[in-house]
Amino acid sequence: MDNVLPTGPPHRPISVDAPVLADLCATVFASLPRSDQRERAHGYVRALLTTEGRKTFRNMARGLGGGTTLEQRLHHFVSCSTWDWAPVRRALSTVMDEAAAPDAWVLRPVVVPKDGNGSVGVHRRYAPDQGRMVNVQYAVGLWSATGDTCHPLNWRLLLPRTWADDPELRDRGSIPPSVRAETPGECAVRACLEVAADRPVRPVVAAVDEAEAIGVIQQLRSAGLPFLVRAGRGVPLAVVGRNPGRNPGRAPARPASARRLLATARGLASADAPGPAVRVRSALRAARPDSLPGADDLLLLGGDGTDDGPWLTDMADTPVSRLTALTALTRAADHGLEHVTGRLGIRDFTGRTFAGWHRHTTLVSVAHCAVRLTELTGGRGPAGR
Repeated sequence: MDNVLPTGPPHRPISVDAPVLADLCATVFASLPRSDQRERAHGYVRALLTTEGRKTFRNMARGLGGGTTLEQRLHHFVSCSTWDWAPVRRALSTVMDEAAAPDAWVLRPVVVPKDGNGSVGVHRRYAPDQGRMVNVQYAVGLWSATGDTCHPLNWRLLLPRTWADDPELRDRGSIPPSVRAETPGECAVRACLEVAADRPVRPVVAAVDEAEAIGVIQQLRSAGLPFLVRAGRGVPLAVVGRNPGRNPGRAPARPASARRLLATARGLASADAPGPAVRVRSALRAARPDSLPGADDLLLLGGDGTDDGPWLTDMADTPVSRLTALTALTRAADHGLEHVTGRLGIRDFTGRTFAGWHRHTTLVSVAHCAVRLTELTGGRGPAGR
């Protein structure tokens, strides 16, 4: 097994209300066919919440008062068992939507540094914070967010072409034939589509790499999902006209970066100054060969002055104040990842199978939602410890 390289301080246990946890587990694990599987799932979630330090199989077994035998059972339960994680995620979404209806879905990448090549999907990727190529697993989390709180809805592990095209690696990771290579943008959008297939649609707030922004917008528009996508300040855009309805044949202006368009719209020398978001009522389109079809209703706005905007959205009739508030939900997802889901071991899975990774992340999501439900019912949440 590959070791997960440390990414922060040691994880402390998180307290939840025991009846809340029991009720949640009884509901979301109802799809597991055997009673021993449901009991083991409950125990796994409890171990994620109570184990000090990294959530390895060994540490969790010790935290539950067991030894090598329990460690092997935990490993088998997520890595080798046959229970389907998708119904658990759907049931969890239903419970949480009823408890706190989301304002939006937030896409957030999760990069897990690894010191070996054995973990499923591990590959070399440039780490901007380190200025070098490193071994990582790259995944995308889809978060249900409202106000300043959130919880994870779905997880998708990016499979690079080095894995997708290698039969030996696919066999080693027990990767299903239907799983193919993806770009980070494709991985993000498909994480949304999996949830949107059977849930009421919410606006998608996505802070993606600048190189992926246009492709993500195209895919979300094609799927009919409303969106706010952080475009990156260098994304080239062209103002089609101040009133395209009256001048449908007017040629687009010379392409300019999103940063420059915002600065011009504000009447400022720099787009870095904080202040209210700017609503660009002009129609916009991407100034590149794969330009957005039918993108003449996009709006460009600068966010709330504390993020890495600007942002592009197709929600042309939504007040700018509301759009600005939605962009701030990315910070709620960041906080949830680092202070709850991260502490619960989202980066700690040491198994090597594709299904094992998905089962572990699903169980981490259940643990996170137990924390959130405890907060909603007046129990002690993470901030109270």
